[in-house]
Amino acid sequence: MLEPLVPAHAPHLFPCLNDDRLYRYHTGLPSSVEELERRFTSWAARKSPDGSQTWLNYALRRDDRTYVGWVQATIVDKEATIGYDIFVPFWRQGFAKEACSELIRALFDEHAVTRIHAVVDAENAASIGLLENLGFTLAWTGPSEDMPGRIDRRYELSAQRIVQEPRRRQKHS
Repeated sequence: MLEPLVPAHAPHLFPCLNDDRLYRYHTGLPSSVEELERRFTSWAARKSPDGSQTWLNYALRRDDRTYVGWVQATIVDKEATIGYDIFVPFWRQGFAKEACSELIRALFDEHAVTRIHAVVDAENAASIGLLENLGFTLAWTGPSEDMPGRIDRRYELSAQRIVQEPRRRQKHS
């Protein structure tokens, strides 16, 4: 279940977001619950300060109400960039696929996005596999913007790619 991220989530998410294993392939380790509350306060506005971006940030919960991660999207014009973190105890249990699938559907259906991007470290095999499984294709490989010395891959998914033609029925004589 996706819940819009609000400052009240910070104390619940901080312990899991404070796990160094989450930051092997990206930056963003929060230094305190208060810092995380400040981040979430700005994100809860759902718009960048200049109004040019729409921010969608969600805490991810299981049916038993346990937080298992978060997903996010930044929309500019008709394109979105997504990101996600699944907390270490919940890796490889399908939560990322379920959450990203729901986010992708919302981006295409509710926000009229035409293309979705995801940037992933070239060594992050699990995320690369997830993106490819979701239908993303590799669009670019190059130096990381946030982790000097690392290589990133940018994957893309277009709305046209996921639209499937109706199956033609064959008549049997």
